[in-house]
Amino acid sequence: MNTTLSSYIFRKALSSVILCLILLSLSGTWGKASAQSDIRINLSLKNTDLKTILKEIKAQTQFDFLYNAGEINDKTRISSLLLQNADIETTLQTCLKPLGINYVIQDKIIVLQKQPAPSGQQVRTLQGIVVDKSRLPLPGVTVKLKGTILGTSTDSEGMFFLTIPVTKETPELLFSFVGMQTTSYNVVDDKEIRIVMHESLEALEEVIVTGMEIIKKERMTGSATVVTAKDLQMQGVTSLDRIFEGRIAGLNSTTLSGAPGRRAKITIRGENNLSGNTEPLWVVDGLPLISGVPKNNTGNYANTIMQDGVGNIMPEDIESISILKDASAAAIYGARAANGVIVITTKKGFRSKTLINYSGTYNVSIAPRNRLDFMNSSEKLWYEQSIIDNFGLGRADFAGRGGYLFKRNAQGYLSSADYNKQLQQLSSTNTDWFDVLFRTAHSQSHNISLRGGSEELTYYTSVNFQQQNGILRSNQYQNAGVLVKLEYRPTEKLIFALNLSANTRKNEDHASAVNPFTYAVFANPYEKPYNEDGSYASDLSYLPNNYTTETASGYLYDRFNILRELTETRTTQTGLDAEFTFNVRYEVIPGLNLQSIIRKGISYNTEMKAVNAGTYTSWANEKLGRDIFKEGPLPNQYDNGELSENSGRNHNWSLRNQIDYSIALKENHLFSILLANEVISKKFNNFGYTSPIYYADYRITGLPSFDSRIDYETLRNSLGSLFNTSDGQDRSVSFLGTFRYSYKDRYVASFSWRADGADMIGDAQRFAPLWSVGMRYNLHKEKFFRNRIVNELALRASFGYTGNIDRSAYPFSMMGLGSNLYMGDHYVKTLTFPNPDIRWEKKKDRNLGIDISLFDNRINFTADYYFNRTTDVLEDLEVPSSTGRTIVRANGGIVENTGLEMYLNIRWINTNDFIFSTSVNIARNKNVIKKSRYSYSSYQEVINAERVRGGVLNIIGKETGSIFGWQFAGVNPVSGNPRYTLTKAGKTKFGEMLANWNNLSPEERERYQVMITSFDAIPGVADFFRDQWIQPGCMMPSMQYLGRTNPKYVGGFSTYFKYKGLEFTTDWTFKTGHLIPDFNDYQNAPNRGSDLRASSTNRERRYLYYWKGEGDITDIPRFVSPNADYWASLVTSDKYSKGDYLRMTNLSISYRFRPESLKALKLKNLLLGFNARNLLTFTRYRGLDVGSEGAFTYPASREFNLKLTLGF
Repeated sequence: MNTTLSSYIFRKALSSVILCLILLSLSGTWGKASAQSDIRINLSLKNTDLKTILKEIKAQTQFDFLYNAGEINDKTRISSLLLQNADIETTLQTCLKPLGINYVIQDKIIVLQKQPAPSGQQVRTLQGIVVDKSRLPLPGVTVKLKGTILGTSTDSEGMFFLTIPVTKETPELLFSFVGMQTTSYNVVDDKEIRIVMHESLEALEEVIVTGMEIIKKERMTGSATVVTAKDLQMQGVTSLDRIFEGRIAGLNSTTLSGAPGRRAKITIRGENNLSGNTEPLWVVDGLPLISGVPKNNTGNYANTIMQDGVGNIMPEDIESISILKDASAAAIYGARAANGVIVITTKKGFRSKTLINYSGTYNVSIAPRNRLDFMNSSEKLWYEQSIIDNFGLGRADFAGRGGYLFKRNAQGYLSSADYNKQLQQLSSTNTDWFDVLFRTAHSQSHNISLRGGSEELTYYTSVNFQQQNGILRSNQYQNAGVLVKLEYRPTEKLIFALNLSANTRKNEDHASAVNPFTYAVFANPYEKPYNEDGSYASDLSYLPNNYTTETASGYLYDRFNILRELTETRTTQTGLDAEFTFNVRYEVIPGLNLQSIIRKGISYNTEMKAVNAGTYTSWANEKLGRDIFKEGPLPNQYDNGELSENSGRNHNWSLRNQIDYSIALKENHLFSILLANEVISKKFNNFGYTSPIYYADYRITGLPSFDSRIDYETLRNSLGSLFNTSDGQDRSVSFLGTFRYSYKDRYVASFSWRADGADMIGDAQRFAPLWSVGMRYNLHKEKFFRNRIVNELALRASFGYTGNIDRSAYPFSMMGLGSNLYMGDHYVKTLTFPNPDIRWEKKKDRNLGIDISLFDNRINFTADYYFNRTTDVLEDLEVPSSTGRTIVRANGGIVENTGLEMYLNIRWINTNDFIFSTSVNIARNKNVIKKSRYSYSSYQEVINAERVRGGVLNIIGKETGSIFGWQFAGVNPVSGNPRYTLTKAGKTKFGEMLANWNNLSPEERERYQVMITSFDAIPGVADFFRDQWIQPGCMMPSMQYLGRTNPKYVGGFSTYFKYKGLEFTTDWTFKTGHLIPDFNDYQNAPNRGSDLRASSTNRERRYLYYWKGEGDITDIPRFVSPNADYWASLVTSDKYSKGDYLRMTNLSISYRFRPESLKALKLKNLLLGFNARNLLTFTRYRGLDVGSEGAFTYPASREFNLKLTLGF
């Protein structure tokens, strides 16, 4: 016999002896009452184990319990126990007798012993394991013997043991678990039981978490969508906001930049204002997110995860996400809910042995390619020569390196032999700048979590780290964080919850004055990154206005190299967020709960920009020297580098106290009510300085020395700009309540009300109430409608008001004080007038919805129609100048959003081993400005008076973000002028010009003759005289609506395939019906403003065929003087492209190994996955990335990653 077995027998024997001695020393008989009749006990417990029940009895009576844990299973669960004012005897009989346990009371000790089976009666112990369809163990499953209170639950390995009496009837066990279908099992023998539980489609989505309530889907009157942890696990994303793209009907997610450390712009159901914030409210674990450091004193955040706290939440830590869209769902958040609400619930512990999970991802991002058809070196040099041939030697400065060499040769500064030699060298060099500047980036992320707990204490802890390298060589982002969640339940009615989270971030990038993405597109291919000796080569053709006769080289700056800029300039941002959340919840009586939750947060951000001396950025950004040398080259002694350091912090806290009560009357009528108040406070400040001298080796800072005496007034403004500071605060107090009624879960009605008060709203309007009402009719619950085809048919309707805070106007004056003094006091440099009548922007929400499930939930369909109207929108309004100003920021605009959202999911195959499903969603939003500063007719007056040349304008009758300009109609082959389409008003003006032809001056008649084909007919197009400021009268009235910047249709579709442990998914997103800026070198080239200026850098190959003479058929109009090119700044249709696209945002393949194959490795879970993001994009857009909606933005790259998940 080995030592372990011997010690085990010894312990069992010793415990039995001790128990027998105690029993012999006790007086009385089994089951006899003690003299404790004055003790009264109240118990109201459901699905509770014996250990917890005994502990509750001890708390109320001070009795201690003694029993042999090897003989009595204290994990046996009792399904329901209700005792009121009961004595100890009654309590013990009720609790212990059904479990076959005897007891004896002696003084303050109650001894328990297993009841011997009566004559003829036997007991049997059942054991088994419960797993899901993937054969993974399910801990915490409730196992109950039907018709009794006997039960238990599975352990961390899915195992269970249950002792039941032997009866004539066949025992039936019931297995239940959240998110799974309840399973029954008839016990026919004593073999080990193996139960496979299946997901319940209804259970998976049966609750909506609003942050204050948990509402069953069948009682939800509003429009909401839920994303679960399972939906996230195969996405392969490291940033929370990117998981929404194409997945949620009515949510438009736009990745404005693919750079690490940037997050997407999210709008829900369109834009509800004219110029303010359109982002939804983020709520995390019950309270609004207010961490991070605002960039300015308005309290608004930049769209970077360095500034706000959204990026601190790791996808692996998320349990569920609820997107609340309409007033019935979101009005509980009042004046911050007009743009929708996103509620995030993070994971927490559960009763189980400690489960350890690791997930790691290795990611590869592919460098972008230039999809535009640009000239090679030979073509560019030929093009530069054509500029000189057509426009003379005086334009050589706009003809790149080739034009400059030709000029120096013509002027005798360069011999013909050297000219030809250098020209040959340039022609033989063809640099692909995309290959030079961008890379295939490698990234990694890791997450380790511990999860488990006992009946009293549960815990969840995770530690994460990620390092993301950008496709730009200088870009890197790091993030590390920890999350600790503890939940302590000293009694069944009282819960204490503690959350601790901390996150640190670091983002590194260049600080170059030259955008590397713009450079990669426009840099001439004959320039090179390195000389033959390995030193940096100088790019002498890229910088604008860089020629001079005052230096020997002929250039103002002759050392520019983009790689030096990326290497020797650096921006480093760091951030730290820490939060402490404490939550206490107490059940006063069944259904009545008191809860208080408080959160304290601290955020710190720092930013350092270090620019080495000798870089172009140092030379271009120099402040003090340029105040002295306003003309001519800047002496090298002022190229001293630069160091800027900025820091900010945010101290915030929030508190909510609430009481909620739910009661069911006669099982048919369900009432629930919630009352709460909420207080939020945020104080923040920023400080920074700039040193115009920085030598990195010794970290030397300071001010430059000057050769001569300099007047202080010359440097006053520059010196003042070297320092900055700001602070601000944001406080609000809210009172709110909800009421919900349900009759047999067929008819549901809800009402919510909230009043928010903020320090930036005038006293008279500070607590404007916002409310909502909603109704739901679950037709499938009606007896007359029940059938096997329709599982769910529900109709929803809601109406209510939500609000929005636009922090661009205040009820008090805003004064900016400078450091200068006047008569001993600081004087005001800037003044913003107060508007004491500032109100909340108020949105009226109306929503109609339908939910349908068919054929055992294989087909699920949801549709919502909404009509929203936002009033009191803040905008600039004109006021009489006698008030001391001509513009006031006031509530005056009205914006409407109308739309239709649809979602369809079909499970084509749904068996134990094989699942195949598809889903699709689409949303159409129509946005209209109903009231604003300008109508189209009134804006025409502004156009004519101010010579406005089009753009993104807010005009009554059109949507926010409308583009107005001229419709490009090709090039006149006779004159080479660009043409535009005449509108009806434009044709009228053209006809007036023809009728008044003889009264025009000879110069006007000569100029306009080229666009007249007949005096008897009005053409559909007219010439734009590119080098003339004064245009024909038909030009201004022909400005027209070109399109919208926000997509008309947004949606996506996905497929899901599963065979045993193998899973395969694809996700697609699409957008259509909008315009985005096209590639446009008129406005984006380093030498911008005209064709001639843009010719110094590389151009598309089509510019080889620009109009040169009468009869040329081309779409490139004639070139004109670089100082008088009025077409370049005009907003025309050819400067925009359709932004329609279809993109495969995610493709994933994974395999989960069967548990039995992992036992040798001592693993509970092993998953290997592969993800590809942005793999395919179908679009006609020519820029770097259609998804980022910009021609020169940091593109979202194609990514491939491998994922490993281990469970212990």
